[in-house]
Amino acid sequence: MSKLYCAGFRDRLFDKDPFPLAIWYPANVPEKPVRHMGVASSAARNAPFAGDGPFPIVMFSHGSEGHRFNQFWLAEYLARRGYIVAAPQHAGDNYLDASDARQLTIIERRPREMRLALDLLLDHSEIADQIDQDKIYALGHSAGGATVLKMAGWDFDAQAWQSYCAVNADTDKVICQFSPSDDHIDRLHQTYGGPVISERDDRIAAIIAITPAFGVAATDEGLGNVDVPMLFVEADTDEILHDHVNAAHFRKLLHGRAKFVRIKGAGHYSFLPKCTPYIAENFGYLCRDFGQERDVIHRTVEQVIHRFLDRVKTGEIQGR
Repeated sequence: MSKLYCAGFRDRLFDKDPFPLAIWYPANVPEKPVRHMGVASSAARNAPFAGDGPFPIVMFSHGSEGHRFNQFWLAEYLARRGYIVAAPQHAGDNYLDASDARQLTIIERRPREMRLALDLLLDHSEIADQIDQDKIYALGHSAGGATVLKMAGWDFDAQAWQSYCAVNADTDKVICQFSPSDDHIDRLHQTYGGPVISERDDRIAAIIAITPAFGVAATDEGLGNVDVPMLFVEADTDEILHDHVNAAHFRKLLHGRAKFVRIKGAGHYSFLPKCTPYIAENFGYLCRDFGQERDVIHRTVEQVIHRFLDRVKTGEIQGR
């Protein structure tokens, strides 16, 4: 059994943040009650790192219109088991500012923000030495799942997105509300030499995509260069993303190259924190689960992800 730590926690790590960034990490100082966006938990705020690093790091990308605390429950769990988790809050696609949510600019910007966050951490006078640079992983939920897939080398095909929405705009408003125009596609050709957007980061050694969005932009060719270990965590009932063009589509394209785990009783938002009365009253759709208590769903996800990361860390799971 792996060693258990306390979960250290620091928020707004840099004096001049390009975006708010929170980290959770192994510590030996006792945890105390904390609240993340009104949800109660426990962590050792601003504690020193445990002395037996360096530790693997998991770069985390939240879902559309979310925030850096969306999966704090998972971050704390991994920190207690020897991982650093770092979560930037994406500009223009968060709960305070959703001006660019689900648009092409975010598809381009999100991976760059993740790369910048990793650069900043690897240049941080105290934290850099705590990071095992051979064990850098990325994890994301929904739009964050698409973000980490791009970091792993997925060439996102905006032309395929446009073509899908030309036919399905009325039945898939979530994905098609801001589908690319011809002007967008022309700009991509001018910028990248084609309708694909590539943002691969060779430092990423494995990825975990929880109910990833934008599967409509995934093609055989676009996923051809993704060669790191991959775990997909699917919702049993995804009421937001159509399964056949998201989870099932990725599964078909990546058959035999990625591990897929479907979480019983989970919906798209079951991977968010347990709902407070305020959230339930004002954002009830975020509180919908489909036959399983959210705490139970979270415990299952924690175990699935921890098992995958530990097997990657030891070399038991390797990319192709």
